[in-house]
Amino acid sequence: MSQIPNELAPCGVFCGACPSYQKSCLGCASESKEQNRKSKWACKIRICCYTNKNLDFCVTCAAYPCKIYYKKLLDPHQGDPLFKYRHEIPEIFSQQYSPDYAIFLENQQKRWTCPNCEGTIKFYHYKCSKCGYEHII
Repeated sequence: MSQIPNELAPCGVFCGACPSYQKSCLGCASESKEQNRKSKWACKIRICCYTNKNLDFCVTCAAYPCKIYYKKLLDPHQGDPLFKYRHEIPEIFSQQYSPDYAIFLENQQKRWTCPNCEGTIKFYHYKCSKCGYEHII
């Protein structure tokens, strides 16, 4: 595995927009055990990508999107607007993914930046954590 920015999860989720990021979790790519969020260590997508296949991102796998990816990320919460961000990931991966992680990270940061105050739009409620601006991504 390369040095992946902590905000970029192997599945394509932008951890920087997660309400837990920097509070109880340091991001899916972080290997630091110094965080309260422990569920990521058992994430089947993370294990498959990082441990089993030694890949940085699922999108680089020949089997993408696989059964694990669908079962854990895309199939749950179909039609639920709180989880819209999950169902957009395959399209975003195909349009924005670049082996240059800095470009991919920059694209994701722009996507989740509040147009009102430059704060971060958090997923689930699509609301800026800084000014409260509600924004549909």
